[in-house]
Amino acid sequence: MFIDTHVHVWSYPVLENLGDRIRSTEDLITFRTRHPDLYDRTLTEGPIDNADRLIEHMDRNGVDKAIVQARPGSVTNDQVAESVARHPDRLHGLLRIGHDQEAAYEYVADPGPVREAAPAHIAYCLDELGMIGMGETFVRAFTTSVEPERIAKDLAPIMETLREYKAPIQFPTAWSQFPGGLVYGNPVWVDEVAYRYPDVPVILTKMGRGLQYYFDTSMAVALRNANVYFDVVGTKGEHLRQAIDAIGSKRIMFGSDWSATWRYVREPADLYAIRLRVLDDAGLSAEEREDILWRTAAGLFGLDDGAG
Repeated sequence: MFIDTHVHVWSYPVLENLGDRIRSTEDLITFRTRHPDLYDRTLTEGPIDNADRLIEHMDRNGVDKAIVQARPGSVTNDQVAESVARHPDRLHGLLRIGHDQEAAYEYVADPGPVREAAPAHIAYCLDELGMIGMGETFVRAFTTSVEPERIAKDLAPIMETLREYKAPIQFPTAWSQFPGGLVYGNPVWVDEVAYRYPDVPVILTKMGRGLQYYFDTSMAVALRNANVYFDVVGTKGEHLRQAIDAIGSKRIMFGSDWSATWRYVREPADLYAIRLRVLDDAGLSAEEREDILWRTAAGLFGLDDGAG
């Protein structure tokens, strides 16, 4: 079994033929600044479902299931649910809130209304759309504070709702290709959130993205809180090995970050090959590899031992 826990679905017409502009990770990261005219079109074009392309890539790389969420922009949770409904044996959905702000270069000055509306929308996505957790959450959409205790208080409506469902939430670490909010990529503030809600699984996605400073902070938070998990998106073998030795492989999951733009990466290898190389570099045992490739995700997301 092979489960990819970090995938972004839906695209825009302008992103459908970028093979000549995106070949490497560097090309992808700098796409917004090198081609602002193209990127800006994603703010006005209507989104399109690219789940069929995802399935093609999954089949090509032996991925059995993907846990999918909206890409930044105008993609809705209902649209993500449509993709899942079209491929119910392969895809499972995560909800997102605030990703429209992230894509539009700026966050709202007063996030209070967004916080207040969040519990009802989370309940709708989990109850009515059948989603299994909350995807990447850029906390600037919910708070203007950079003080950990204040952030935890501002996130309380979200965390309390997730606690009722025992549903996981993802917080990204390190850098993002989108402007603003870099301070929240240092997950030291997550310690306050995880401590207050020990029965809510908290996934620190990207586990520092290969940068020592952010990895060290991610490790400190995970060591202090047994409800904190990692995914391997963008990390390196050395960090993965250290994480396994410290917290065990049963708290780490595979993720590719496949999306409308990341799917074009093919130098020095394609996206799945790059992510799987990290597992090889970490020198995993057979048991550790099974945990990371599917067993941890199946248990955390309730996928019935990967059978769906």
